[in-house]
Amino acid sequence: MHEGPSRDWNNPLLADFFETLSTWAEQAVEVLGLPGITLLALFENLFPPTPSEFLYPLAGKLAYDGAFTVWGVIVAGIIGSLAGSLAYYTLGYRLGEARARQLIVRFGQVKLAGFRIQITSAEDYDRALLLFRQRGGIIVLVARLMPLVHSVVSIPAGVARMSLRSFIAYTVAGSALWIAPLTILGWWLGSNWERILYWMDIYEYAWYALMGLAAAVFMVRRVRGRRRGEPVSHPE
Repeated sequence: MHEGPSRDWNNPLLADFFETLSTWAEQAVEVLGLPGITLLALFENLFPPTPSEFLYPLAGKLAYDGAFTVWGVIVAGIIGSLAGSLAYYTLGYRLGEARARQLIVRFGQVKLAGFRIQITSAEDYDRALLLFRQRGGIIVLVARLMPLVHSVVSIPAGVARMSLRSFIAYTVAGSALWIAPLTILGWWLGSNWERILYWMDIYEYAWYALMGLAAAVFMVRRVRGRRRGEPVSHPE
């Protein structure tokens, strides 16, 4: 039995948690086969922090060994990803625009050192909702290739009442663009499939850097805008 991919985590408890998840996931794939891949894909979409970047390369390696076919892995992964995404889409659909706006208004501020800082507002929500209605398909497609947000993006898709047919089509397309290359690379590398993990780390860190930069730019613009108009924060 392979001991599973190792990662360098700063927090020992977090390292143990994710190492346990990794080992469990590998065992599920080896014991359950394709249904195990579907279940893991479903779980990973419902719980995005799950470290799943090794799942499809590993499954590709097992396909190389003859356990199942590459196409079987891809289809099983897409089915699980779509099921998890539909769960979040349903959550957003039932939440609706009005209740989502109420949550934004209520929790759009954070308290820091005795000050209330506006992170997002109803106006931001309206602009995001309009953008999602105009470009929702592309947003869903691109988000499927991003860490953490790849399944959570299904919630605003539901809130915006995105066409279910379009949502399914773009989710399947985005999932295939993520799953197929990793599976094929795992199959191509065979017993050396773990080499992919190094590049996956770089890929994820690049996305985290871009998301952090976007958040920083957003906050700077928010502060500048408030300075020209109303104060950015208020002492309690």
